[in-house]
Amino acid sequence: MRTTILIAFLAVIAVAADAQEFVPAEPYPVFEHATIADQPYRVGELLYADDFDGDLSNWVWEGDLEPRINEGRMELRTMTGLTVWFRERLEGNVLIDYTRQAWADGGEYDFVRDLNCFWQANDPEHPDDFWARSEWRDGVFGNYATLTMYYVGYGGGNNTTCRFRRYTGQAPPPEPIHNYDGNPHYLIVPTHTYRFQLVYFDGLVQFIRDGEIIFELRDPEPYAAGHFGLRTTHNHEFVDSFRVYRLETKP
Repeated sequence: MRTTILIAFLAVIAVAADAQEFVPAEPYPVFEHATIADQPYRVGELLYADDFDGDLSNWVWEGDLEPRINEGRMELRTMTGLTVWFRERLEGNVLIDYTRQAWADGGEYDFVRDLNCFWQANDPEHPDDFWARSEWRDGVFGNYATLTMYYVGYGGGNNTTCRFRRYTGQAPPPEPIHNYDGNPHYLIVPTHTYRFQLVYFDGLVQFIRDGEIIFELRDPEPYAAGHFGLRTTHNHEFVDSFRVYRLETKP
């Protein structure tokens, strides 16, 4: 089983840099542990895996068009908004690891935008039943402000914004903790297959893209458990190689 999965993605950074001009945002963040190798955690036991070679029973969708499996990947298409939740609630220190590709071939849904995600999501109105308001949420983005969770909008605003928020369960959601709006280094390259990794480790929250830490938060009141969801709108994309690992403290 892979135990050094994070380090392996450092080589991808050079490829991404060639594809996307790097223009540092202001203010540029300074992370406590600046490199992937210098993290306080290591990857441990594999908890869940889905390579989309069977059915979609591990997932719950909210929105306009049902996801489907297409040649061993989960295909998402939406015009008005779609959220696809991993069915299992995740507890404790975890790494969520998956690939996403925004498709661009001139099709009806090929807008190349919004490779967004929710993690550690809970419904404070229904703490024991996350699915109680699933039909009401129905992919309508504003309805998700009623959840507590972490959120990254990657390529929002028709692929012009990149933002990190900590939702508190009240609408409207708070202002972004940090953003890279208008910076092409943090926007979507059409048909590039991204590897995204979401970290929760003892209050340390990270969003990692192709081995590069994009957002980081030391949360004094952390969301230590909850659901993971893929979020998109006006988009056509493919998801693959989904994994959830336990994170352990380095010896």
